Amino acid sequence: MFKKIMVATDGSQTSIRTAELAVDLARLSGGSIIAIYVVDIYRLAHLPGYAAFPSLGSRLMELMLREGELAISEVGNMASDEGVPFSSIIAEGDPSQEIIKRSHKAGADLLVLGRIGRSGLEKIMLGCVAEKVVRYSKIPVLIVPAMSK
Repeated sequence: MFKKIMVATDGSQTSIRTAELAVDLARLSGGSIIAIYVVDIYRLAHLPGYAAFPSLGSRLMELMLREGELAISEVGNMASDEGVPFSSIIAEGDPSQEIIKRSHKAGADLLVLGRIGRSGLEKIMLGCVAEKVVRYSKIPVLIVPAMSK
């Protein structure tokens, strides 16, 4: 069925739930997991003081990369616990564009994303990143809804 499943993670509760589902799918289909975390450098560049204080910018980037490593390692632990082969990507750029580009480059045959991640800004139907990925991806996309409160 699905041999290479790419799952986007940002460390949020929704992305943890999404990763659990992706790992289950990979285990059931005999596939592997590719976890991706994207540092949104465009959003980062719009933060107050980012351009004026280069040391602040580099520190923020360092923190976001560390957050990515933690989010990725959590998915890796899930995959390991289930005996599912695992690889990871930490990218910088526009999250939706990077997810689409990297999924094609990796040969993924399914993308799994959470509906609402860390942005917390509720959209009418989907999170901004998920909406763009669904719209422009050439491979199937599975959207996992946020947990209801």
